Amino acid sequence: MMTLLSSPPSVLSSPQRRCHLLLLLYLPDQTVTPEILARLNGVDDTKALQDIADTADEIQRYHRLRLITQQDGSYRIEGAPLDKRLCLLHWLRRALRLCPHFVQQHFTPALKTRLKQQGILTALYDEKNLQALISLCARRLQRQFDARDVQFLTLFLQYCLHQHHAGITPEFSEQQRAWTQIRPEFMAALEIARHWKRRVRQSANENEQLFLALLFQLLRMPDPLRDNHQQDLRLRSAIAEMIARFRDQAGMSFSDEQGLSDQLYIHLAQALDRCQFGIGIDNSLPEEITRLYPRLMRATRAALTGFESHFAMRFSDEEVGLVAVIFGAWLMQENDLHEKQVLLLTGNNTELEQKIERQLRELTLLPLNIKHLTLHSYQQEGAPKEVVLVITPYSTTLPLYSPPLIHVELPLGEHQQQQIRQIIER
Repeated sequence: MMTLLSSPPSVLSSPQRRCHLLLLLYLPDQTVTPEILARLNGVDDTKALQDIADTADEIQRYHRLRLITQQDGSYRIEGAPLDKRLCLLHWLRRALRLCPHFVQQHFTPALKTRLKQQGILTALYDEKNLQALISLCARRLQRQFDARDVQFLTLFLQYCLHQHHAGITPEFSEQQRAWTQIRPEFMAALEIARHWKRRVRQSANENEQLFLALLFQLLRMPDPLRDNHQQDLRLRSAIAEMIARFRDQAGMSFSDEQGLSDQLYIHLAQALDRCQFGIGIDNSLPEEITRLYPRLMRATRAALTGFESHFAMRFSDEEVGLVAVIFGAWLMQENDLHEKQVLLLTGNNTELEQKIERQLRELTLLPLNIKHLTLHSYQQEGAPKEVVLVITPYSTTLPLYSPPLIHVELPLGEHQQQQIRQIIER
């Protein structure tokens, strides 16, 4: 078991402390308790328990993993081997940015010790040999890995070797298998699989090759100018059809569809991998987008329907929200627009005011910043200078200077809708 020395009072950030926790949980034969974590990170037990709770929530949300408390009070991660490896992939890359010293001083030595204890041939996990293999794969993929990527890959490949030698190999569904095998990364991963073949059971060798291919796939930064694999061209074609559907849904066009297509390509190439392998993203976004931009969200979801059918998968609300943000940004760029400021004058009927705000947001795909101001304050101070339109259901007198003011009743009439849309979209 790794020896943990006492640390001085913590100067670590919460993300750094949680990286330490996660890497400890992945170390073989390492006992992880709140007391050990508190001592390592230089925090009290309360903060250590909070770090554990926060980490448990994050790995459940993004990777479908659970943090289990065992009878002796220690913790372990429970979940599918594939999800566990994808979780480590994310956290190890994060740790190399946030706490490289911990990776170098704690995680790496403990992993090497375990590889020796397993009796694995040293040549298989020797750093120089692995770096030579990584360079060979890079050439096969016509790609360059920077120093941090090489450091990450070297360490992560050592972990995969340890896992597989212990009989822990990720499994893939038929759809995941087909998705990975058609990518060029699959053949590049064969170079590493061949190198390991002497000590890796043949029956599981293909699963390791599939995972190594996925590893290179997830490290890839899509390039709309250079990518020309059959799958890349298929994606570009599907994106062109999606933009056309969005244009029809929205009734608005883009003068630079190529620029929009390039940005969607970079995003969706990675989103498809996340969707295929159940990798989650921040879930706070879609609720906010649906509330603020309901029409944009609906238009995006409708445009994505054919895209999802083409790739036989369905995007989460979180992923749809990110695509909606891209479409919304390009609609604003198209018209050289900034978020329009609308002032809603408030009185004594909160429910009515909320209904009006919802209807205003339904009128346009463009982002609106709807500010609230009481009738009294408006009559005393007028509207802020950036406001382009004032809306109210209450009778009021106009101050000396004011943007256009529209008195509304629900439901909004067709003429009023056109009038409001004309002001905020011009």
